[in-house]
Amino acid sequence: MNAPELSLSANASRTAGLAEPETVEFHPPVTRPVRRPRRQRWLWGVGAAVVFAAVVVGGWQWWLHARCWVETDNATVSGEIHQVSTRVAGTVSEVLVQENQTVTAGEVLARLDRQDFAVVCEQAQAAQAQADAQVVQAGAQVALAAATLQHAQLGFDRADRLLHQSAGAISQQEFDDAKATLDAAKASLNAARAAEVAARAQLRVAAANVHQSELQQSYTQITAPSAGRIGRKNIEVGNRVQPGQALLALVDPEIWVTANFKETQLAHMRPGQPVELAFDAFPARAFTGVVESLSPASGAKFALLPPDNATGNFTKIVQRVPVRVTLNLRPDDEFAGRIVPGMSALVRVRIRD
Repeated sequence: MNAPELSLSANASRTAGLAEPETVEFHPPVTRPVRRPRRQRWLWGVGAAVVFAAVVVGGWQWWLHARCWVETDNATVSGEIHQVSTRVAGTVSEVLVQENQTVTAGEVLARLDRQDFAVVCEQAQAAQAQADAQVVQAGAQVALAAATLQHAQLGFDRADRLLHQSAGAISQQEFDDAKATLDAAKASLNAARAAEVAARAQLRVAAANVHQSELQQSYTQITAPSAGRIGRKNIEVGNRVQPGQALLALVDPEIWVTANFKETQLAHMRPGQPVELAFDAFPARAFTGVVESLSPASGAKFALLPPDNATGNFTKIVQRVPVRVTLNLRPDDEFAGRIVPGMSALVRVRIRD
């Protein structure tokens, strides 16, 4: 029976004085849960077990890796960079290298005008020749004084014999004159020898001036202190340069990696341990190396203004210690020469087997 029909029947009953019928309640049908097939439940269980096993294995591998390796991305490539300068002031007459050019040790990089230095060298050589002549003259004076002394000695010996062996042969005055002549000859010889010593000293000074002028002249050739590549060239023909002025940089081909590890990572780190490296410039290539040495102080202690924990409010900060890593790279490797100072790297050190 529909709901409107029930309502009309109830009204009719009340109108007829009959008892009101009981209200009929409707309940929605109960929906039973759909039971999944046994095969599907088994697959879900296997999947959960696989995921759990993967998490356990991954965690175990991570723990082993963390136990055996320490790593840092605070690492850069380092190398010797020589600042080439001039020792003398002058005007650049010739530049023989270009930017990024490879040079050998002792190779001439540039030349200064050497005319002024050549004149100074000629003057020093002339002074040396004059000093040499003075030495020769002083030597002749010594020889003359020695001969005079010898003659005076003979005269004195004769006068001494005549005075003491032949009474009245010579007077006391003649003996005194012979002795005075001998004393004067001795003094003259001493003076001549002193003049010769002074002349030889002057000759040494002149020779040193010649050597100095020759050195100054040789400094007009600016040479490479070592093999490497030219960088930051700041010299052109016609430039006026001064002693100590940086003209160009020479990057040495020998490189290494400076890895700044936290102090909490150094407990088991030792020189000789193997290293794995990855450079940001070459992400597809893995490199190897070895720990060469650990710094004797933290990086902060080598700063221009090192911190002092005894001043101000103390805040504990984990310090970093530079570790030098030697890169295993053959000279004929395709990456030799492409890894340059300043590049960033990721360094992993195996601290346990």
